[in-house]
Amino acid sequence: MTPRTDARTKPGGAAASRSPSAVAVAPLGLWPAVAAAAVLIVALGVLYGLTLFPGVSKGDSAELQYMCPLLGICHPPGYAFEVVVGWMFSSIPLGPGVAWRINFMQAVCGIAGCLALFGIVRRLTGRTWPGLIAAGLLGLSVTYWAKSVVADVYVFCGMFLALGIYALLRFTEQRRSRWFYLAALLLGITISQRPAELFVLPALGALWFLRRRDLRLGWKRLAAGVGLAALPFAASVGFYLLREDPALLHARDDAFRDAILSKGPAFTELPPMRRLREAVLYCMGFKAAGREDFTAFSWAQVGWDLNKYAWRLSGLGALHDRYDPEETAASEAVALRQRQQGRGTSIGLLGLVLAGLACWRRRREGIVLGAGLFAGNLLYYLYMHPVDNLDFVIPGLMGLSILAGLGTDALGAIRRRWLARTLQGACLAAPLFLAVTNYRYVDPRNQADQMHLQLCNLVRVTPLPKNPVIIGTYTRAQTLRYVYWIEAGRTNVRVLIYRERFEPTAAYEQINALRKKGYSVLISSEGIRSEQKRRMLAGWSPRELVDIGIYWAYPRRHGPVRIRR
Repeated sequence: MTPRTDARTKPGGAAASRSPSAVAVAPLGLWPAVAAAAVLIVALGVLYGLTLFPGVSKGDSAELQYMCPLLGICHPPGYAFEVVVGWMFSSIPLGPGVAWRINFMQAVCGIAGCLALFGIVRRLTGRTWPGLIAAGLLGLSVTYWAKSVVADVYVFCGMFLALGIYALLRFTEQRRSRWFYLAALLLGITISQRPAELFVLPALGALWFLRRRDLRLGWKRLAAGVGLAALPFAASVGFYLLREDPALLHARDDAFRDAILSKGPAFTELPPMRRLREAVLYCMGFKAAGREDFTAFSWAQVGWDLNKYAWRLSGLGALHDRYDPEETAASEAVALRQRQQGRGTSIGLLGLVLAGLACWRRRREGIVLGAGLFAGNLLYYLYMHPVDNLDFVIPGLMGLSILAGLGTDALGAIRRRWLARTLQGACLAAPLFLAVTNYRYVDPRNQADQMHLQLCNLVRVTPLPKNPVIIGTYTRAQTLRYVYWIEAGRTNVRVLIYRERFEPTAAYEQINALRKKGYSVLISSEGIRSEQKRRMLAGWSPRELVDIGIYWAYPRRHGPVRIRR
């Protein structure tokens, strides 16, 4: 980064004497930035508050909501830092319950990430208005907004990524080691939480390359930075070694399931070096390999991924849903695409136009940073093919938002000042468009979410038989664990997650083995493949269980159980 000076410095002035890569920017003012940050906090706070999910969610979100108060270990890579922060938030006597507090934590992180992006663009341009536009585009994009109002991992990691980039920019300006060390630590936390963000590190390397003559890193400083960057991963591994214990509630039922499947010894029974190896692999995310929703790389899938990403960026989703969510799919392939497409708009067409204007002023550092973040994240997005990979694009949206901020600043170069001010003011239409059109997609007061919350309330008070063991799919089982363990305090209820290794042909024997041990075996209704068998189970089960979507498992005479994967 260059020292701050007036962009209109005369040809013979200081700006002309700098290196070709340097572009002069206006001096920074404190109070305009404070006022803009306050506006950003209030605007996002109101919108996020109105759309904050009020209770427990499903799947990964529900997992985080019960793992945080239990200081547990989530799915790979474990998300140790988010769990610890969530544990602190869950201890605050605020709101209607623990789930709401974890959702509230995400809203705080979402606003903090937008503030960090505001600071990044303000540092790159020397002006407040472009930073405000960029932060608004990010915070009101449907991908970012939806992940800021419910428990999840993407916005939390995005906040640390944005803060790390901001600290790195401060280091390039002031050349003070403390900013370099802070950037290394923050980026280390980012990567320890989501190793996939390694794909965006080349963008930061390119930023350093542009300033390599002025930013010489000595061996001592570099070694200290590497050590600080590695420290969060080491802490995550230590957290895993400490908390992966079947005696603890959060790990009890997964260990119980693995035991009845004869998977092998418990983690605490492994030799020390084997435990360390397992912990390292888990925290690197390698344990997620083999999931059935991850498909092998294919160019045909890349084409579809580009297609659905382009739809979300274009803004067409604001006009209508590409696939009607109320329409019954004619085929399983169409149903899959309905789930993959996603709804709403991120960045939008006007935001993309602003991003395209970034090249006008030739701010190479900002362009390299923004384009590098987008390109690196796009590479990872195209490499991974799960159904929910549109959730992975927050670093890319940060890059596009940075470019849009640079494009907003570029409009200020128009010679007619009134026209420049008018066009820069019109840029506010881009985030306002996102706010108006995306609100309905993130508003939790829809019928599906309300029915889910009502069902959770019913589950909490419905009596269960003695020694209950509930077998369910991943999405439902995580919700049941939160409701029974955290809200109802019924820790005697065991909830087993049915995964691909729990083969349907083996389910019959496992259920009968559980019965012989004195457990009352129940099955969550969404795991039953056949509608006919579901009706049969409903007739066999008590009415109060059927009302909450839980059935008695088949008795021996009814043959093997088929559970949906």
